[in-house]
Amino acid sequence: MKISNLINENLINLELDTKTKDETLVEMIKMIKDNGNITSVDCFKEDVFKREREGTTGVGMGLAIPHGKSEAVTKECFAIAKLKEPVEWNSLDGNPVSFVVMLAVPAEKATTLHLKLLSKLSYLLMDDDFRKRLMASNSKKELIDLISKREEE
Repeated sequence: MKISNLINENLINLELDTKTKDETLVEMIKMIKDNGNITSVDCFKEDVFKREREGTTGVGMGLAIPHGKSEAVTKECFAIAKLKEPVEWNSLDGNPVSFVVMLAVPAEKATTLHLKLLSKLSYLLMDDDFRKRLMASNSKKELIDLISKREEE
């Protein structure tokens, strides 16, 4: 399964104007709801926030990868946000976050699919050049194209 097949322009916001981690998470959950991938904002929010309490999803380098396995998710997807201003995330490197990739996975597919998708995403983001280009994307199409092309390599 390709990451590029799980995103579309409705799941991307390149100018998300939030002040806190919690506000960022809620806005991204709303994007996923508006795209029709979850049945309940509150239920998915509870699962995402539960995961955040287990340990930070701020992986460093200005990047966070929050994720939730939930009964509310009807179809797996990624939502992507570039923040207007970095927010504190309690990241592993202590730096604020300016780019967020949220993964939503149905609870019944959680064990295998969840890990496969996180692994694929992590593999892509380990490439410094790719990560920098992704985080510097100026259009939704450019961002999707970058991911698609990288997955083809």
